[in-house]
Amino acid sequence: MLALFRRLGFTTFAFWFGSAGGLIAGAGAMLIAFPFIFPPPVLNEPPPAAAILAGPEAGRQKISFEFDQKAPGRDFIHWANGTGALLRTKQGWVLRLEPDFVAGPGPNYWIYFNTRATGEEKDFLADKARVKFAPLRSFKGAQNYPLPMTIDPEKFHTVTIWCESFGVYIGSAKLAKT
Repeated sequence: MLALFRRLGFTTFAFWFGSAGGLIAGAGAMLIAFPFIFPPPVLNEPPPAAAILAGPEAGRQKISFEFDQKAPGRDFIHWANGTGALLRTKQGWVLRLEPDFVAGPGPNYWIYFNTRATGEEKDFLADKARVKFAPLRSFKGAQNYPLPMTIDPEKFHTVTIWCESFGVYIGSAKLAKT
């Protein structure tokens, strides 16, 4: 690097070094700022079609949850609030985030199912049986996510929102076992 500095001269070296540093810093800042500047639209999807199962073969129809506003992993940037439910329909289970759902914006949020309680990064990472489910489509509003047949919600304890880009806990909700 010193030989390059001597060959190019201070001004040329400073220009190229500063340009490269500025490009890297600008790209990093944009990754962080992009969801704040250009958030996805607020969703207002209706509940799944009235295909709730009936009869003795139906089993449990609904598993409710509410995001924990006192979880130790939350802070003023990383948070999720609101309610939701897992609804059993004729087509299978659907994870529904209700209209009161809202999360602090950020890049690359995913919804996970955890087999144990989570409330911060260490809890989430300790759960080796967690299942990565679907990318979060919006930071606000009602959203429906059909579950693949391979996911049995009865086997899970918590729904968690996790930032894949930075490996950060956003929020979690315990599934109500009734």
